[in-house]
Amino acid sequence: MVQESQTTENSKTTILLAEDEPAVRELLQRILKKDGYSILVATDGQEALQIAGEHPADGIDLLVSNVQMPGMTGPDLAKELKQSRPNLRVLLVSAYPQGILMLDSGWSFLQKPFLPKAILDKVRQTLQSTPHEETHSG
Repeated sequence: MVQESQTTENSKTTILLAEDEPAVRELLQRILKKDGYSILVATDGQEALQIAGEHPADGIDLLVSNVQMPGMTGPDLAKELKQSRPNLRVLLVSAYPQGILMLDSGWSFLQKPFLPKAILDKVRQTLQSTPHEETHSG
């Protein structure tokens, strides 16, 4: 019963998936769809920008992107999308350790390879975070 309500809730969430490796892209798409998310699929950063341009600014909740892609990296894609979509949440995935990456505040990272549960947990965690988790003194 809980699983069903979670899936229904997830169906209101749209994820833009940018992944250049076909096997990884298909696996991620299958995992996320099975959990009830609406998925927009891009094979690289340029296609992701094109797809995003066809959707309203509030129509995409999360970008899940590979870090290294031909033409445009995941971080560059995220920065480009965040300019017109400040509430977009970002989850970057890579076979490289996070240490070599400079993540903007509020971005999440998951190292490949990962189990389906790990990606789902990270997606939920990222979606529950506020888009900018800077500390405010007050």
